[in-house]
Amino acid sequence: MRYTIMLLLVLAGTLVMLSGCNKPPAQPVEMSPASEPEYTSDKPRLTEIRPVDEGVAEDDDPRGETTPTLSEAAQGRTYVVQKGDTYWKIATTQLGNGHRWKEIETLNPGVNMNALKVGQTIRIPAK
Repeated sequence: MRYTIMLLLVLAGTLVMLSGCNKPPAQPVEMSPASEPEYTSDKPRLTEIRPVDEGVAEDDDPRGETTPTLSEAAQGRTYVVQKGDTYWKIATTQLGNGHRWKEIETLNPGVNMNALKVGQTIRIPAK
């Protein structure tokens, strides 16, 4: 008799727990148009995205300002890749600090730094 009552209580508890699992998912709450932020600005939007520091010729942007060109010193110099070279090794030997490898990567956007070839010419920044 004691086991029967215990079994009935366990079954009743299981049914109570399982009955909560059959509820449908809650419906998403929709935002009213009044609650959406408005993004307005008096500044004109640029219609063209231009890369920075690529030594492009000076020209006017939509706001009437000019984009400066890089001087020869800022553009750096060239380096011929040797056997076993990496950007880190080149930065260490040519610039004195391996942490400057990112500058080399920036000056050579079309070069795959993981596939440097012996004899390949790359640009490195001025010391």
